[in-house]
Amino acid sequence: MVEPADQQKQFSADGLNLEHNQALPLVMHIDLNSCFATIEQQSRPLLRGRPVAVVNRLVENTSVITVSYEAKAYGVKAGMKYRQAKRLCPELVALDSDPPKYRWVYRQLLRIMNSYSPAVVMKSIDEGIIDFAVAPEAMWSRGLETIGKEIKQRLRTEVGSYMRCNIGIGTNRFWAKMAASLHKPDGLDVVTAQNVQAVLSNLTLRDLTGIARHNEQRLNAVGIFMPLQMYASSPEALHTAFNSINGEKWYQRLHGW
Repeated sequence: MVEPADQQKQFSADGLNLEHNQALPLVMHIDLNSCFATIEQQSRPLLRGRPVAVVNRLVENTSVITVSYEAKAYGVKAGMKYRQAKRLCPELVALDSDPPKYRWVYRQLLRIMNSYSPAVVMKSIDEGIIDFAVAPEAMWSRGLETIGKEIKQRLRTEVGSYMRCNIGIGTNRFWAKMAASLHKPDGLDVVTAQNVQAVLSNLTLRDLTGIARHNEQRLNAVGIFMPLQMYASSPEALHTAFNSINGEKWYQRLHGW
């Protein structure tokens, strides 16, 4: 088995890693599925399987904070006005947000994550990162896919049977987060040097975390229209696209460093 310290790096003249990181993927990203809505369905069994929207106030002009997957199937999205959401989904059930309940779930998720590594970072109330590189070998040598399945089971057992999460595993935070987005809900995916190009072939530029309209236009201007093209581009080409060191950072990020 390849240990975390056994990473062989090849550098360009200016110190950039040129090849994809071949190291064992030891970064795990955990994202609770439709967090607030799922918590409400967990605490109110009669709402399971029904379209649910959590709102900031129970008034007509309120905005939707989060929606269940059943509501998403009707086109209801977070940030939408409730009256618009109700037109799309007449059966939509609106619930006022319940922050103490969500904070309790956050603490339980953090407790579970902390039991695997001393290096845990919560990115928000419903997602966090575990870095297994600093965990004991007896922990990471079990295999992160095995641990991911265990975390999913612990979430259902220790928090609630209706709770689900997406888990992504990669050699850096970018690919761990991307992996967690590939098969929602309740997915578990690993991105490595061996499958990265296959993963990229099924994505658009805007599917990449950090690429929105403006950055997409920058890339299009230099002839990059697909993620695989971006992956195959040199650090110099990406520097030209972003007109800054962000190009080199994107090269590193895409190649798992």
